[in-house]
Amino acid sequence: MTPHPVYADFTAIEYEGEGSTRAHVALTGYGTLASLAKQRLRLVEGMPLLLFEPNDIECEAIAHFDLSRKDPAGRPGEWVGLIADHRNIRDCTRGAESSREHPCIACGSNFAAQSFSAGRNYTERCTNCGASIMEPMAAPHRAT
Repeated sequence: MTPHPVYADFTAIEYEGEGSTRAHVALTGYGTLASLAKQRLRLVEGMPLLLFEPNDIECEAIAHFDLSRKDPAGRPGEWVGLIADHRNIRDCTRGAESSREHPCIACGSNFAAQSFSAGRNYTERCTNCGASIMEPMAAPHRAT
């Protein structure tokens, strides 16, 4: 299966220990969320990923929901990209994605436009179909 290209912030890379080639990157940032939404992808355990930081670095990883971690809101569990061998991180020539585009994973409506028009009445649900903005990074059903 071809890995899905997904933005990742490699400044958050964590190495597993001295002598280990394994590492992981938290998949919790807005750039990752928008990247998944643009492709209408929802993270699934074991999903092959091509993590990239535009015009910087990239590598293959596997999506994993780690229940030993907490997400940015303090809830149990967080998606990470498991990197089997950090020595396979390489240069990336992929350019940056548009930051003005963040479609709803369910109906494709642009959240950026919705949040601008909603102002202080902003909601974390699509005003068109009711889907959660966070759906691409939702916990797997077994972890909820």
